[in-house]
Amino acid sequence: MKKQNRQIYRFDNFQLDAGNRQLRRDDAPLSLPPKAFDLLLALIENNGRLVEKDVLFTSVWHDQIVEESNLPVHISQIRKALGETKNNPRFIETVPGYGYRFVGEVINLEDEELVIETETLSRITIEKEEEMGRKEDGEMFKRRKFVSLSPLLSFPSSLKLAAGAIVILCVIGSIFWLSNRTQNNNAVAPVAIAERNTVIKRLTSKGTVDYSVLSPDGKLFAYSVRERDSFRNSLWLGQTSGNSDLQLRPTGDLIYNPRSFSADGNWLYYTLSNPRDFNNGTLYKMTALGGVPQTLADGISVYAVISPDEKQIAFVRVNRENKTETLVITNLDGSSKREIVVRSAVKSFLAHSLSWSADGKLVAFGAESGNGKGQEIFAANASNGSVKQITSLEWFAISRTGWLRDGSGLLVVARTKNSFAANQIWQIDYESGRATNIIRDLQHYGSTLSLAADSNSLVAIQAIRESNIWIAPAENLAAARQITFGSAGHEGWFGIDWTIDGRILYTARIDQSLTLWTMDTSGENVKQITSTGFLDERPSATADGKFIVFQSNRSGATEIWRIDSDGADLRQLTFDGGKNSFPHSAPDGKTIVYTHNSDNGNFVWRISIEGGEATQITDAECFNARVSPDGNFIACGYGFDGKMKLAIVPITGGAPVRLFDVPPTYNFDGSLRWSPNGHFISYRDWANGVWSQSIDGGAPNRLEGLPAEKLYQFDWSPDGKQFIFTRGREIRDVVLISDFR
Repeated sequence: MKKQNRQIYRFDNFQLDAGNRQLRRDDAPLSLPPKAFDLLLALIENNGRLVEKDVLFTSVWHDQIVEESNLPVHISQIRKALGETKNNPRFIETVPGYGYRFVGEVINLEDEELVIETETLSRITIEKEEEMGRKEDGEMFKRRKFVSLSPLLSFPSSLKLAAGAIVILCVIGSIFWLSNRTQNNNAVAPVAIAERNTVIKRLTSKGTVDYSVLSPDGKLFAYSVRERDSFRNSLWLGQTSGNSDLQLRPTGDLIYNPRSFSADGNWLYYTLSNPRDFNNGTLYKMTALGGVPQTLADGISVYAVISPDEKQIAFVRVNRENKTETLVITNLDGSSKREIVVRSAVKSFLAHSLSWSADGKLVAFGAESGNGKGQEIFAANASNGSVKQITSLEWFAISRTGWLRDGSGLLVVARTKNSFAANQIWQIDYESGRATNIIRDLQHYGSTLSLAADSNSLVAIQAIRESNIWIAPAENLAAARQITFGSAGHEGWFGIDWTIDGRILYTARIDQSLTLWTMDTSGENVKQITSTGFLDERPSATADGKFIVFQSNRSGATEIWRIDSDGADLRQLTFDGGKNSFPHSAPDGKTIVYTHNSDNGNFVWRISIEGGEATQITDAECFNARVSPDGNFIACGYGFDGKMKLAIVPITGGAPVRLFDVPPTYNFDGSLRWSPNGHFISYRDWANGVWSQSIDGGAPNRLEGLPAEKLYQFDWSPDGKQFIFTRGREIRDVVLISDFR
């Protein structure tokens, strides 16, 4: 016999319906995220008893990799829904260092059990469609509509079985018909498949793993670990059985990148390079259990891949002078260089994506398609350089490829277009280019994909990402306070700005979309500006308060768009099908500057807020431009003598009037900001805080008072009195995935 719990709990003026997963107050439904609901239910079911943290993690998150800070975040969401605070706990008591206890008086209104015979089909519920709803705080969420087939409890057992079988066959037949119809209409579109008995096992718990490779027999794995808030790095060896790990190389200032094991598993190949100098690494090999490394080749890409016979390496070489990139194959010691494929900068290789086929005849790689509509997967013949395009799917991002042993296809870590949520692992059929999602979870996978020799198991980097927005008085950044509390909304990760009336403009994730929102400095009066279904990023509010400009893939390519500040009158401003990004509104509210990616590199252009013909500002490579408060200059990242500089360029064009050196860990990705008085320019560090550069010269200094960690976005209010910034975190660990085929 099977038992179904249909309990309904009442406490104070609240009612929690466990069966229907609904929380109500005075008969009015309350919005609560799924994990927060599960957490509240677990506490209520243990009313009066201390529930330790580990028990709650096991109960609510099961085998998922979850950072401990997720627990207080979800407890905070529950407290908000119940109208209590941590200092005034009406219902949930915190026991510091141990866990939580539900202390409210709970009445069980319905403790009945619905008894169903084992062989009886009681109910089939089919998820039919989704629609968007809005929580009380303005956050969007999904309501799922269900179509339920009537219970069959009133029939005799034999009829129950027959009717149940008929219903199941009808449902399966409908699914099969819909699947075939979808496949016939789009034979190569990415599709999700029914869950297999795939096993995912976490192998590390360090949280800052960068790369990993698996030995051919699937018993060992090597991985690199980066210190938090720095580039310092070390190399480790682990056993997939779970025994203690061995540190192979000590922590240092150079970057270790494990590339592969030898075919017999006795040797480990890895590269070593300076931070950010990924095109000039050194290839080493050493015994898998450690020892003295042997130098094999200098001056190669850190993403070089070793051929199956261990006689050749393939890597991408960048020529900045003629704006080309070349797929190169050399002997293992770097000699006998052969240029296999040459592509222009606009069709650039994804250097980290290379992989050899098991027979050593083909090298797979991801690359920009060249039409501004995404990335594709290709295969180059290692002998004659002929290239086959495998996919035509306009991928948003391709991180890594790996060939199946039989050559029938590849596994790839990639993200589909219009998908923000995560990189996923896909199986690609070599002949048709058809892509199938092999793991249907919501986790993000990094730039690691290493298969065992039998292609039945692999290691990958699984990551958890979250971010929230903080605000501080400009004169005391250490007094910052958090104003958003989403556990997976990625608030402010891909852009924040101020409106002229003092509201905060920011990006937030809804399901697989990136959308634009505004809110007060208190985190209240939240308003959604753009609709779901697209990736809207890098917003900039015009100084007159009329418009918001941003980059989006709404047209199929990344272009610049404009929308009224109230969310009306959406318009596309650029139409050249290229990669146009990082828009910023000049103080006059009439001019927009943005970065345009072309065959020759990245350059800054300007266009009217009404659209029309665009004008190129810079003749040399310059990107991520930001207009000065007086409207006369732009600050941008600037390539000069093979090095990256911070430049100040007249908005009318011409040579830079100022060039500044930057630290090795600089990061200009959407982060350049002028101070409100125009006296200095700031940009974020790759690992720790924000740099400030005086326009009068001198070395840059870090802004004092900010957390000593990686920050993602920041900006000053128009009056210069407040400072907002995005704090994010990413927990990255190695997982072993097996039984996925």
